[in-house]
Amino acid sequence: MAGMDVLCSDKTGTLTLNKLSVDKNLIEVFAKDFEKEQLLLLAARASRTENQDAIDTAMVGSLADPKEARAGIREVHFFPFNPVDKRTALTYIDGNGNWHRVSKGAPEKILDLCNARADLRNSVHSAIEKYAERGLRSLAVARQNVPEKTKESSGDPWEFVGVLPLFDPPRHDSTETIKRALDLGVNVKMITDDQLAIAKETGRRLGMGTNMYPITSLLGNHKDDIITHHPVDESIAIADGFSGVFPEHKYHIVKKLQEMGHICGMIGDRVDDTPALKKADIGIAFADATEAVRAASDIVLTEPGLSVIINAVLTSRATLQQMKYYTVSVHELIKLYTAFSLVLIF
Repeated sequence: MAGMDVLCSDKTGTLTLNKLSVDKNLIEVFAKDFEKEQLLLLAARASRTENQDAIDTAMVGSLADPKEARAGIREVHFFPFNPVDKRTALTYIDGNGNWHRVSKGAPEKILDLCNARADLRNSVHSAIEKYAERGLRSLAVARQNVPEKTKESSGDPWEFVGVLPLFDPPRHDSTETIKRALDLGVNVKMITDDQLAIAKETGRRLGMGTNMYPITSLLGNHKDDIITHHPVDESIAIADGFSGVFPEHKYHIVKKLQEMGHICGMIGDRVDDTPALKKADIGIAFADATEAVRAASDIVLTEPGLSVIINAVLTSRATLQQMKYYTVSVHELIKLYTAFSLVLIF
């Protein structure tokens, strides 16, 4: 920890609060005869009302009364989020006995689910880019009827309803903590699965730089023109952060940094982060991480945020300095004792 000179940090929950809110003024509705409040209600229905993640909490919390998320319907089946499908879904029965299904998730996944036309995709992408320039994440919503009235049935074609902008505010101490880290010679690199524009805007707000690379431009099969100016290793070294990152990419980032001689710390919170945490010189997890993640980490922190990690670096360096001072002092005492003994002998 005392020698760490690079720290790879998650954006969500470490640099930011992971307390999402919906900017209702910027909501984009694409379904005909649909209002923004109806879109919010569908997003809330596609959310858990218990054991919620940050997005579920934001969606249900955006309603005037959180109970509206399940009011007048009977839940049949909830499809939970997973890192492959990147969406949730709820199959439910309305007050007239009709079956419906609603889904919320990553826009590209929802567009694919709806088999969206090119013109709709272009319109949605324009909205997403507008959000990203403001540092806002995007969440898409779709719906379908289920005339077969079984949870296993594929239902009617999905209809793309709209997209919602989500704001995740930075932690109040993130900017100052990043400055302290740089003063200590620790380069903090942001790692996020968000879009490049979001990563850049977050980096700008935090004062950590905007030299962000989409990870596929460095480690993917479709390397961009970025690497024509810098070799991959150099690009990773000079980057302020990486966007579009999947857990498997984190391992390769750490490996590349170590090969360049850096002592690398890695923050992780998901089971898929375990290989990267084990590979890092200092694997770091927070107390609310899964048991597997905590077991793979060298350090488990009991408080959220980046500041506690930088405080640990300071403590480690002070401890190392004291050990060096103690070692030197003992060495000097041994020399003095030896010299005094020789004087007595002769």
